[in-house]
This record gives sequence, C-alpha cells and structure tokens, in this order.
Amino acid sequence: MANGFIADRFAHDIVTFMRNWAPYGGPPADEVLPEFGLTRDQLVTRYQEIMTAAAARRAPSRRPTPGRLSRPTNRPVGD
Repeated sequence: MANGFIADRFAHDIVTFMRNWAPYGGPPADEVLPEFGLTRDQLVTRYQEIMTAAAARRAPSRRPTPGRLSRPTNRPVGD
C-alpha cells in the first residue's frame, strides 16, 4: 500500500480486493478462487492476518527503551 504498511504485492492485492468487495458483504467464492487460488475462508483468514500485522507495525512499541526505566520511581539509583 502507499502507506508502506503492506509490503508484498500479493498482500496488497488481497487488501484491495477485500476492500472493494466490503460494501457487498465480501467477495463471492467464485471470484476468490480464480483470483488468488484460495477458498473464500482462506482469503478471509489471510486478510485478517495481513491487517493484524499492519496494525502491529503502526502501533507504538510498549517495550521500554533499553537503558531506561519503564516507569519513573522516586527511589535513588542503586537502592
């Protein structure tokens, strides 16, 4: 995608296809198999995986930065 969160072409095509069919309740099975070589259920699962991965890449990391405390304390260093 243009935003850089969907890197490979196959994933991009799946996202575009699913978004185009979304107003109609999703794509019919007879459109999915010739286009992607997947069943409709497989395509839906793959779409969900793609979107979950893209959301995870956009979300700020909740891991503390190395060398920094994850939350401030009032204790002096070394206690």
